[in-house]
Amino acid sequence: MLRLKITLFSVLVSALVLIAFGGYLLIITHMIIMDIYNESIFQHILKYKQSLILSLPVALFILGSGGWFIAHRILNPIHLICQITEKISVRDLGQRIPSIHSDNELSRLVQVINNMLDRLEKSFHQASRFTADAAHELQTPLTILQGVLENAIQQSIIDNQETQLLGALLEEVQRLKAIVRKLLILSQADVGQLRLRLEKVNFSELIILTIDDIQAIAPHFTVKQQIEPDIMVMADNDLINLVVQNLSTNAIKYNNEKGIIDCKLSMNESCALFYISNTGLPISNKDQENVFNRFFRVDGSHSKRVRGSGLGLSLAREIVVAHKGDLILSESSNGLTTFLLKLPRIDISPDN
Repeated sequence: MLRLKITLFSVLVSALVLIAFGGYLLIITHMIIMDIYNESIFQHILKYKQSLILSLPVALFILGSGGWFIAHRILNPIHLICQITEKISVRDLGQRIPSIHSDNELSRLVQVINNMLDRLEKSFHQASRFTADAAHELQTPLTILQGVLENAIQQSIIDNQETQLLGALLEEVQRLKAIVRKLLILSQADVGQLRLRLEKVNFSELIILTIDDIQAIAPHFTVKQQIEPDIMVMADNDLINLVVQNLSTNAIKYNNEKGIIDCKLSMNESCALFYISNTGLPISNKDQENVFNRFFRVDGSHSKRVRGSGLGLSLAREIVVAHKGDLILSESSNGLTTFLLKLPRIDISPDN
């Protein structure tokens, strides 16, 4: 790149020198020749000046066109490199920049970038496989441990201190199983292998059932709802239900003691739009940028009074993105936090 800049700078300087001093050198040469033949020097200077003024725009145009052509030829490979590298993402690390044979330095740059992408892809897949394998291996012993604890609780004396301890251990095992399941789904999503069992889902009914669960779990909350009926989506019912349950659980956890939960479901031409809002402490601007990061917990009273793994929202977004939708933090201010879930909808017709 340094050599490219030096080359372009040299061309521009040379052009300026040619324009500025070339004409004067020609005038002096012409004056000498006219002096030899005893012709009128000033008359020829005047004619030459007029010719120079008329030809200068043409010379500048030719010079500019030539400079633009040279610069375009030199910078076009760089533009191609930028275009391809901008498209490379976590789910598409297999893309590579095609070889460039026009410039040794650019060819070396392309080779270095491709080698770096090879190393990154290899390391990323190793990390994803490790997470998936570890989560898969942990499922079996946790399931066995859960079964043993459940049997021990059934055989123990009710209201015994030992029973309470076993119940606490069982709760922790169930929490670990939930974390392991989330890690397994995330590892599949990272490598683009999240398998979706797509079917027609009545999103309106799913949201209504979720609202019923909220009212049963937290009857002390005021639940508002505006649900348009029969909004259909093509989705994996279990995974989308997991997303909605995660959003509703967060609305309960991070709410005031006698707060409000507001659920709205509507649609536009292409998407189903589900808004879920809850009262409570707002999320700071600094934390809003990180709420979908894995294992992220917000600062302050949120994390002190609420237990969690920090995987729920990141998992929810991965599932929604796999469905070609989006999950965003719409607002968190003035004591109200709102999340927006968007999913592609399908039309209801007799043929469907």
